[in-house]
Amino acid sequence: MVTRNNFENVQGWGGANEASVTTEKAHSGKSSICVNPQVEYSYTYNRTLGQMTSGKPKKLTVEGWAWVPDKNAKASVTVEIKHSPTSNSTVFYEGLDLVSSVDGFKDWKKVKKTFTLPDSVAFNNAVKVYVWRGSSPSPVYFDDMAISLEN
Repeated sequence: MVTRNNFENVQGWGGANEASVTTEKAHSGKSSICVNPQVEYSYTYNRTLGQMTSGKPKKLTVEGWAWVPDKNAKASVTVEIKHSPTSNSTVFYEGLDLVSSVDGFKDWKKVKKTFTLPDSVAFNNAVKVYVWRGSSPSPVYFDDMAISLEN
């Protein structure tokens, strides 16, 4: 396990004024993250691989609880790896589509996906994990996010 966040404590994820942190709905506690037409990207986990692990990871798993309003909600949990924290060059980019991952709408559903990382990942690569609105016309909520690595 690299990190777990129920968005009650936002240490290491940014500041408390982040627009995507909301108390409108929550799976646990009082807060979750939300993307909607006014908030394109959620709070982002952002660390280098070297800060996350001492071994070279082969897989990264993201899990949590999603609240999806309907089949038109095009949001996804995104894993993006850049060559470095200051680089725009992408090493890896893949998402977990929330509509196809839940077995119903307007209720909290557990979702999980393991991403197979390319052999080219390196310790100085910047890892970002966030919820992206996509083209969702309605709010989509995510809570109790956990990120883990497998070497």
